[in-house]
Amino acid sequence: MRSLGLAVLALSTFSTASFAAAVKPLDYTIHEEYVSTRALGMGNAFTAVADDMSAVFYNPAALANRVDSQVRFFIRGGTDASALKLRTQLNDIKNTPKDQQVQAYSDLIVSHYGDHFYFRAPTIGAIWVKKDWGLAFIPADMNIDIDVHRQIGPMLNVNLYLDSTLALSYAKKVEWFGKDSDLSVGATAKAVHRVYTGEALSAAQLADGSSPWSTSDADEGLTGDVDIGTYWTPKIPVTGWLHWLNYMQPHFAIVGRNLIDYGFKTNFHFIGKDSGEPPKLGRRADFGSKWDLPKFWVFDPHLSADIRDLGDDNWTLKKGSHIGAEFYWKMYSWWKGHWSAGLNQGYWTAGFGARFAWFQLDLASWGEEVGTDSEPHEDRRYIMEMAIDI
Repeated sequence: MRSLGLAVLALSTFSTASFAAAVKPLDYTIHEEYVSTRALGMGNAFTAVADDMSAVFYNPAALANRVDSQVRFFIRGGTDASALKLRTQLNDIKNTPKDQQVQAYSDLIVSHYGDHFYFRAPTIGAIWVKKDWGLAFIPADMNIDIDVHRQIGPMLNVNLYLDSTLALSYAKKVEWFGKDSDLSVGATAKAVHRVYTGEALSAAQLADGSSPWSTSDADEGLTGDVDIGTYWTPKIPVTGWLHWLNYMQPHFAIVGRNLIDYGFKTNFHFIGKDSGEPPKLGRRADFGSKWDLPKFWVFDPHLSADIRDLGDDNWTLKKGSHIGAEFYWKMYSWWKGHWSAGLNQGYWTAGFGARFAWFQLDLASWGEEVGTDSEPHEDRRYIMEMAIDI
């Protein structure tokens, strides 16, 4: 009987691990290939703002409005309040006796039912922009989302993306309406190498050595794609019933992202000879507006509103809605920055940025909708970016 009991236990553990490997991990978030710390502070409503180097990824058409050049070398990292705690708890269990680890992992997962964990680091890169042109190289941008659910048992649903991106942008004013046209168009061509892990990890798999941060069994591939954007600043009449808009100058933008959406068909098998194809970038559309308010003292304020990521599998009106406000301030040419606030997917955001000489520091906190419309759940996140800005 004892032998039979051990056999049943072994079979049960093996079956759970086998079924878990076949279970597709749950993920209700909208994955962004690139995010700007400054944009996140203002609700990620940035499609019609895009007045810094991140225009390469948010709206390349905005590069036609630049009057100077900019080079930024940056490093950033983001997390929520619980991700580092989870990692510590998982590491602590490794020090327990081997025959107790499955139960310890199971108890840990159960204690976090309904929780979400987020980690984005490292993100390192360099972006150069000037009037009409932009070039970006981001060798490492890793994003991890972990959901805790009961599927065939207690599970950690892990979605890990590690992207390396090379992008080239070009924009031009459209002269169909004259040489002083306020309509511009732009495109970003990009090559992206992606490493992706999507797993539903059981307690038995964790005890057997699997890790939410591992890429040993990841899929990988290389793809090329293109974003196309437009940016329009309407001319406001000095007289007439629309003259009041001179106190609130509007700007409008439309961007189609990942328009080819071919998929990661080229695999160099850096991870392993059996690695498969990662998820596609996903074809999406963004619509944005910006409203410039009158300047006062050292502040240059504006409001913005976006509907982003139309076409994403997890898109809802709430997840696509973004509203922001930014108060840009300038004391001297070498000392300037911004305060910002907004709503990202219905949750408050706040941001701060300051530049002293060549050093730039940006901080932001935002709420991300990681649930569904019927069962919403906010994940409060924080991000910091340090950069040399020339």
